[in-house]
Amino acid sequence: MKRSSIIRSFKLSSIYLIIAVFALSSCKNGQKEQKDENGELTKSEFKAEKNYVDTVVISKRDFKLQMISNGKLKAVEKTSLKFGTSGEILYINVKNGSIVRKGDLIAKIDPAPARLKLEQAQATMEKAELDFADNILGFGYGRDTSKLTPEMLKVARIRSGYSSAKNNLKQAQLDYRNTELRAPFSGKIANLTSKVHDYATGDICTLINDKEFEVEFSLLETELSFIKIGTVVQISSFANPQKSYPGKVSQINPIVDEKGQVKIIARLSNSDSRLIEGMNVRVIAENTISGKFVVPKSAVVIRDNKTVLFRYNPESKKAMWTYVIVEHSNASQHSVIADSERESVLNSKDIVIVSGNLNLAEGSDVEIKKK
Repeated sequence: MKRSSIIRSFKLSSIYLIIAVFALSSCKNGQKEQKDENGELTKSEFKAEKNYVDTVVISKRDFKLQMISNGKLKAVEKTSLKFGTSGEILYINVKNGSIVRKGDLIAKIDPAPARLKLEQAQATMEKAELDFADNILGFGYGRDTSKLTPEMLKVARIRSGYSSAKNNLKQAQLDYRNTELRAPFSGKIANLTSKVHDYATGDICTLINDKEFEVEFSLLETELSFIKIGTVVQISSFANPQKSYPGKVSQINPIVDEKGQVKIIARLSNSDSRLIEGMNVRVIAENTISGKFVVPKSAVVIRDNKTVLFRYNPESKKAMWTYVIVEHSNASQHSVIADSERESVLNSKDIVIVSGNLNLAEGSDVEIKKK
């Protein structure tokens, strides 16, 4: 054998020897050693890692059943405002978001044309009154109309133009008043698009009373038994889900639509003025069911595609695997019953593990966290 081959073989053997020694050393370091009764070293067993958990004691109590739906806010009082007559807008006294009180002046059109028509109607009315008096004299009764029959009065009014002049005067007075646009109720201005010098022919703006809203939402027909007129609901906007507003169901439409849903309307107060017309909201309708085992959602875990929870045995300090059926759920809790088909049992005063349960198995050693 050549010298170079011998050297290469020697180097490889040295490397394999070093690796073997290192592996053996690592294995020994990973095990705890202790001396037996004869003084010889033996390998000790690894101690199982402790599972620290939180627990609650269960008993039958009320469960808050929640039905969640989405809806949209609509103001109870809302109207589009426009002038009752046409003309050039002289000035606008508000802007979008302005708060107005009932009777406040919102805008005004040039009153000159309407004033001229009013003066003409007043003059026509004065002439018609004189002509009416002359027609009364023609019947031979002077100015005393009490002796005239209804038919005679009708003829006198028609001949003199009195009835027509009176109606024209009323219309002229109305047109003159309509040159001013005033708020019919207190609220906020929205959708203002008109400007000064525009010709007012359509809607000028929208007035919204944002103190009280209605929200329309839908529930499945199977959920209808849990809600009635007066049921309290909690409404929160998607913009600020932490803030909720209490409302009460005011209407239930007695028709199930093609999707198996029923329209519900609830009223709520805009207590902090942060809700606005058309806002999308979440509606939570609550109802109370008595006599249920209620646990936090964290207590229930999935094992083999089944819902289970772990009860704590204070004597053995072990976790006991328990199959359950989730009857109802709300935002933070489950209402559960024992799965009798799997011979599971739940009793009042059972201690249920609510945290640290993700990696537990039947009979796992657990220790309750100190509080």
